[in-house]
Amino acid sequence: MRVPSRRHCAALATTAAIAVSVPLIADAGPTSATANAAQAVTVAAAAPTPRAAKPTKALSAAQIRHQKAVQMRAKLVAFAKKKMRTGQYAYGAYSDNYFDCSGFTKLIYWRVAKIKLPHYSVSQWNRTKKVSKKNLLPGDLLFWGPGGTQHVSMYIGHGKMIGANNPRRDVVIESINNSYWRPRYAGAGRLIQG
Repeated sequence: MRVPSRRHCAALATTAAIAVSVPLIADAGPTSATANAAQAVTVAAAAPTPRAAKPTKALSAAQIRHQKAVQMRAKLVAFAKKKMRTGQYAYGAYSDNYFDCSGFTKLIYWRVAKIKLPHYSVSQWNRTKKVSKKNLLPGDLLFWGPGGTQHVSMYIGHGKMIGANNPRRDVVIESINNSYWRPRYAGAGRLIQG
């Protein structure tokens, strides 16, 4: 028995495919073929046409400024939280590893936002735009004691603040409304506008 060549096999396969497809069309009859074509046109017409993407509106200068401010505030908070370890508090100090309360806020703002703040809480209080307690945003500075002379910390959102408190507690997160801080609240100030 002779083995069919590749060319012969390909020809047989093509013939088989035609033989299989032709009866399906032939069995449909002329009326069915017309109906099927009409149905295909109807289905194609009923299919939803893809909508062109709506053009995005360009952001206004105020919206861009607001987005940048939100991102900057988040970076300030993230940097401050990375400083939560012991052995850093030193009265009157300002460096990457040693600081007091105002040295801590000065460090945060310089390292993250390149805003140069003076040392000591009252000097920082004088550099900020005052905001009410109900309008606080992350990154706002909180001042404590008469005229903000005793302590400064940074608001991080959800009624919490972070600050370098003293050598025993070092950098901590706590409520701005706890029983110790609430009666000592002097006010808040903002450096990141927008």
